[in-house]
Amino acid sequence: MNIETSPTQMRKNYFWNTLGSLMNAASTVLMLMAVTQTMGAAAGGIFSLAYAIAQQLMVVGHFEIRTYQATDTEEKFPFGVYLGARCITTVCMMVGVVVYSAATQGLTYEGLLFTLIASLRLFDVVEDVFHGMFQQHGRLDIAGRAFFFRVLTTVIAFAVGVVLTKNLLVACLVSFAASAVVMVVLIYTPAKAMESLKPSFDLRFIGKLLLTTAPLFAGSFLLTYVVGAPKYAMASFMSKEYQTFYAVLSMPAMVINLLSNFVFKPLLTDMAERWTSRNTGAFLSLILKGFGVVTLATVLTMALAWPLGVPVLSALYGLDFSPYQVELMVLLVGGWLNALTVILYYAVVTMRKQVGVLVSYACGAGFAFVASSYFITTWGIMGACLLYDASLLVLAIVFGVFCALGLRGVNVKSSAINNAAVSESDETAER
Repeated sequence: MNIETSPTQMRKNYFWNTLGSLMNAASTVLMLMAVTQTMGAAAGGIFSLAYAIAQQLMVVGHFEIRTYQATDTEEKFPFGVYLGARCITTVCMMVGVVVYSAATQGLTYEGLLFTLIASLRLFDVVEDVFHGMFQQHGRLDIAGRAFFFRVLTTVIAFAVGVVLTKNLLVACLVSFAASAVVMVVLIYTPAKAMESLKPSFDLRFIGKLLLTTAPLFAGSFLLTYVVGAPKYAMASFMSKEYQTFYAVLSMPAMVINLLSNFVFKPLLTDMAERWTSRNTGAFLSLILKGFGVVTLATVLTMALAWPLGVPVLSALYGLDFSPYQVELMVLLVGGWLNALTVILYYAVVTMRKQVGVLVSYACGAGFAFVASSYFITTWGIMGACLLYDASLLVLAIVFGVFCALGLRGVNVKSSAINNAAVSESDETAER
């Protein structure tokens, strides 16, 4: 495989990938803003819940294949297999969307609307397999550029549809059509020049690929559930308007994660090198520095959010957020906890404790599932905020336990090796 690795190409890759990621992070904010400003909190609640369910089911569509595909430089699986597998997982995702919509909304206008809003995330899943192929060839800039302009098109088309028609159904159809055109134009031509775009449905290879990525999928699915659990519980016990308020209040917490990711991700290679060399002191120091960066980002964000958060959010979304200043602060603490879990996740993965990852996610998801109804029925929207924090705290604690066990195991092993070396030296001296 011919991989482009020149410094110029690497800069282009980084620029467009970052731009695409930022556009994607802003898309939900901008689309929800258009809905609430034009149609009010109830419509915003429908949009927020549908997007949250789509985010959960997107994990099924992705099945964490991209991570494996992007590092498959030896082409253990040809692109046709990746494309065939993605076709299968995408169908499973859409079946999940339809089934959930029918089960919760019924065969109604709202059910159809729910399905269409969630279906806008279909493009993220479909194009992701092509982005993985571009990344294999060292052309992440093509993927990032296509992603940026496709997401921008989705946002603009949806917002224009909402403003002009004040109808979410029409806005979704307009956005869907425009997004499809842009995706085909920006992805099909460069992809065709690199690979055959014919999918392979050889179930032996697809089964092997999905089995390989299944543990990563399970962990990602559980994590997505932990983050989305408050919204799911609110849908059962509270009116749609509260979905909007919670969704908007949780958005500033993303700032903490974005800042910590930009700072900490470049240090992942250092973390791996320190662990491989068994320099546990330096390894732990890097983790603590990550904690420090995250904590500083949280303190700065909270310092700005306390006086400015409520008036800014109220102006942007056309709703009154003045009763929810404390809830905003609670969710920012949750953003801090979320960032800590990401750092601990990287540490545990670096230690190659994959079982620890699954156990940690299972504990966090299990707590969220069991406690959600109590938190929401007892404290309402504050309960949703506290549930978010508590679930992430459980997740951070379990990750921390596995991280401590990994460090202790290395230290015990190193101590045993040192003791053995000392004993051997003593025996040599006696002889």
